[in-house]
Amino acid sequence: MKKTRMLISILSLLIIAICFTIVIQNFDLYKEKYIIIKNMVTPKKVSIPSTISNNRNFDFLTVEPTNDFEPKNMDDLKKLYYTVLNNGWTDFTFYCPDEYTDCFDDVLLLADNNEYINVINNYVSTFNQYLKYNTSISQLGEIKLTIEKLYTNEEILVLKMKISEILKSFNINKDNIKVQDIMRIHNYILNLLTYDEEYKNTDLRSTSATAYGALNTKKAICSGYTDLFALFLDELNIPNFKVSSENHIWNAIYFGDKWRHIDVTWDDDEINKNNNYNFFMISTDELLSKDSEEHNFNKELYLEFLNQ
Repeated sequence: MKKTRMLISILSLLIIAICFTIVIQNFDLYKEKYIIIKNMVTPKKVSIPSTISNNRNFDFLTVEPTNDFEPKNMDDLKKLYYTVLNNGWTDFTFYCPDEYTDCFDDVLLLADNNEYINVINNYVSTFNQYLKYNTSISQLGEIKLTIEKLYTNEEILVLKMKISEILKSFNINKDNIKVQDIMRIHNYILNLLTYDEEYKNTDLRSTSATAYGALNTKKAICSGYTDLFALFLDELNIPNFKVSSENHIWNAIYFGDKWRHIDVTWDDDEINKNNNYNFFMISTDELLSKDSEEHNFNKELYLEFLNQ
């Protein structure tokens, strides 16, 4: 009897040891399964960042902000992606509701849609533009958006100070902005900058490609001209966005109850043979009649110009 009890005790200890070994060896797997089950029974809450920086409040047709971060369809996802970027958030996590069965597939489609992601980049503040906009989906069903901004916090502070100083010297009445005021800003940029003919498309943070670099080096390519002009317009609270074709970018401005194009780059003396207002406050038809190659943009993506 004693031998039997001893054998049973030894066998029990062996079984316990084997089970313990299996648990240790597969700890990460069991932990992951536990977390998955826990998340299935625990309500998923979206954590909204407490701060919003440099967001625009203009009423656009192409993009629309949202306060609902539980998407029900692709349109909701587009609003969510735009809102995160427009609010200046660098990290945001959300979840797909159970009833939205195609949610993960749509997220992947949207994340791979570089054309749309580029368009929403054109509608946010220059300061909130992305260098990289990444989407990741975890096994737990978390969808995480991570944004690396084009402009650093230090560059933003310097640009805000300089833009404010320049506009103060112009003595513009922000409550009664005239075409001549916009023209002064346009002319200031033309007189300040020279097109960088030696630019090589290797670095999106190149000094010539940003407003910060343009102000400091007085050289720019089209994105530098456009970013700088947009900062002045934002400071004056004038609705505006950027329009991009395959190889070019310029500004759109809402003034006099109409959306108009302004291409500061092509109005530069070095490019446009001293006609400083050839691309100033013009319609889409006028724009394309002057140049149908570099300015051949997709109007289907910019609803503000779709019916012009």
